[in-house]
Amino acid sequence: MSDLPDEFDCTITNWEYIYDLCREVSDQVKADHFEPDVVVALARGGWFAGRVLCDFLGLDDLTSLKMEHYVGTGEKSGEPTVRYPMPEGSVDGKDVLIIDDIADTGGSIERAHEYVTDRGAGEVRTATLQLLQTSAFEPEFVGERLDEWAWIVYPWNFIEDMVDLISGVMAKDGDGPYDAGEIRGLLAEYHGVDRIEMEIAQPGRLREVLDEMGRRDVLAETDGEYTLVDGAVSGGTVETDGGTATGDETTDGGTATDEE
Repeated sequence: MSDLPDEFDCTITNWEYIYDLCREVSDQVKADHFEPDVVVALARGGWFAGRVLCDFLGLDDLTSLKMEHYVGTGEKSGEPTVRYPMPEGSVDGKDVLIIDDIADTGGSIERAHEYVTDRGAGEVRTATLQLLQTSAFEPEFVGERLDEWAWIVYPWNFIEDMVDLISGVMAKDGDGPYDAGEIRGLLAEYHGVDRIEMEIAQPGRLREVLDEMGRRDVLAETDGEYTLVDGAVSGGTVETDGGTATGDETTDGGTATDEE
């Protein structure tokens, strides 16, 4: 998250909402009479969608491809690269559906399309659960189009993202210690996270996140108040390899961001 501004909006999703987006993508695939032989899910953000799409489409051939944008510590490459190559022959002659959670610039899924095509696949089509208007690449199938940029917190990396977000706002505010209510206030101030909306999407989980931050030595808790542990953040932002606000801009796939 270190490349993001201090304040940006976040949207917290839940499993049911994402499941419905998977269904929407599946319906589009069926309406287009495309019958893939294999689903390629981009790691890590596309894994859940890949498995669900296999269920909706009646497929049992699912594989994974991991893209990343880093060539060294904190150093972004100009183009996304393949971290774990696919086995030779895994898509040879097969029609392929590539799925990711979100496309921000579209770089990762476009590179995945090129990579799979170069490995002798038949027809290759792409899909994302969500597509930001900033994407230069247009997948064939899109569950939802997003006109405004936001950091999307997906249910499969809820704790991961919330650890980063909470650590970040505490470091930026710099006026701790904070109780749970004050931490909610910081999330609302910096990221527009409404308490009611968060409780609807992920009910009762703030305490779970705070406890996990303690277990990871990110926070120290005394009498219900929390402070950041020295060294837990760098430069006011949490060091992270994922997230979901920019699905294609981090190392995994997630996004908008773990594309994490």
